[in-house]
Amino acid sequence: MDYKLDLNSVKECSLREAQMIMLDILKEVHKICEKNNIKYFLSDGTLLGAVRHKGFIPWDDDLDISMPREDYNKFMSVAENELSNEFFMQTVHTDPSYKLYHVPLKIRHNRSLFIEEGEKNEKYHQGIYIDIFPIDKVPDSTSKFIIQSKLSKFLLVMKSRISTSDFPSIHAFARTFLQVIGKGISYKLVNKIIFATYKWNNEAGGDSYCQGIDLLWNSVFRTEHLFPLKKIKFEDDEFWAPNKPQEILKTMYGDYMKLPPENERLYHARFIGIQD
Repeated sequence: MDYKLDLNSVKECSLREAQMIMLDILKEVHKICEKNNIKYFLSDGTLLGAVRHKGFIPWDDDLDISMPREDYNKFMSVAENELSNEFFMQTVHTDPSYKLYHVPLKIRHNRSLFIEEGEKNEKYHQGIYIDIFPIDKVPDSTSKFIIQSKLSKFLLVMKSRISTSDFPSIHAFARTFLQVIGKGISYKLVNKIIFATYKWNNEAGGDSYCQGIDLLWNSVFRTEHLFPLKKIKFEDDEFWAPNKPQEILKTMYGDYMKLPPENERLYHARFIGIQD
């Protein structure tokens, strides 16, 4: 990665300005996906925003899309060369300093800065971004799915950044102990162990999908709720969304149309800036 941002030229911007840059990234990704016949869909809080607000949740400072694993791999194979110079595809391979292993793929904006809690002194690319997540078929055996999801979560937590925000709880000490051990284990090995069980997903009938096995989350969605994809309005354009977004949102959020209390309307960023 050849990327250096002159911090003296970065001026703090509003959340809404940052959201519009995320929207530009989404439009670029959409263009690449349409050209290469790659399936993607708005997911998580972005899907919630599309249904409840017809765009971003007003206090949301990220944008999420998901792709079936085959499309996810295809996207990575073409995007690095097809993305405009404004954007950067961030993985552990394209950015060796990157270590948010539970979010294995981001598309970053090259002329901005988005610093989250605990990231102030990191060396990896920190431009405004969108997250792209894989989804996988759920193994036909419930026991295999439980083993796979618990193993993945254990390994990814072990490789995550040490946090002291919930000290001195027992859970925090146990997690930190694992993370200290994890410092001596390469992500390459962790990833190899995680994908050792991927044959279970390949062999599955496909009645349901889960969030990728290389992610921390393991929500399960029925295939007919996801596919076929359909367009949905998001801000000033339309993008691909699940076939039955209301069913997906019920699974993830319960009463998704109810606004959270104001004190729970939180966001990730500690600083957002755009280069002059």
